[in-house]
Amino acid sequence: MNQTARGLTIYFCGHESCAPGHFFGPAIRTHYLLHVVLKGKGIYRAGNAEYELKEGDGFLIKPQEITFYEADPEDPWEYSWVSFAGVEAERLLREHRQEERGYVYQFNKEEEWKSCLSKLVDTFLSGGDRQDAMTGYLYLLFSMLPIKKEEGAFEASYVSKAEAYIHHNYSYSIRIEDVARYVGIDRTYLYKLFIKYKKISPKQYLTAYRIMEAKRLLEDTELTMTETGLSCGFHDASVFCRCFQQAEGLSPLQYRRGILN
Repeated sequence: MNQTARGLTIYFCGHESCAPGHFFGPAIRTHYLLHVVLKGKGIYRAGNAEYELKEGDGFLIKPQEITFYEADPEDPWEYSWVSFAGVEAERLLREHRQEERGYVYQFNKEEEWKSCLSKLVDTFLSGGDRQDAMTGYLYLLFSMLPIKKEEGAFEASYVSKAEAYIHHNYSYSIRIEDVARYVGIDRTYLYKLFIKYKKISPKQYLTAYRIMEAKRLLEDTELTMTETGLSCGFHDASVFCRCFQQAEGLSPLQYRRGILN
């Protein structure tokens, strides 16, 4: 496959135990370059900021940006790195970012990520065209990044992600716990965000969306009331009718008759 056609392409991986004070830069790179510190510490400068990093921290070099990094003179870092690019790369970095500008990442204290990173590097060094295996390890590595519950822009992204899940899954027997699990936050926090941004609870939002879709089906199809309810996630006809009546002030059948007349 042409690498330019891939959503995610890995170009280079490596590992290094740095000498005290070892540095690189100021310089620019062509692709995204993620370094993850395995032990020791050092500094990273990017975007007019300086970061002090240690074991479990990752730092991202963005394409065409001037960066500088240096190992600590007394406890120099050891790190592994991966160079990558593509539309999927941008999505991964955007959705998993933990710091607003997206330069620094922090992995959990559990060390599963170390094994994953090691396998990624080893796969690259073993040679051959093994993009699928390498991208699989990179996806897994990003999945091990904990989601930080930050306010502001991150809050809105949680709500948007929850809305998208509901829009694609309203016809199934989903619960609010399922929505919260998909977003990666707990149910109580999701409730607070919906009250803040939507002025209704997640459950009310789900029901309202199901009723909206039910109205569309009543207007545009010849499905029966039971079929309409089932198609919109109401697996009990009486519950569907009751929720519809509460929302619209008339039954589903009365609503359809009103449209036809």
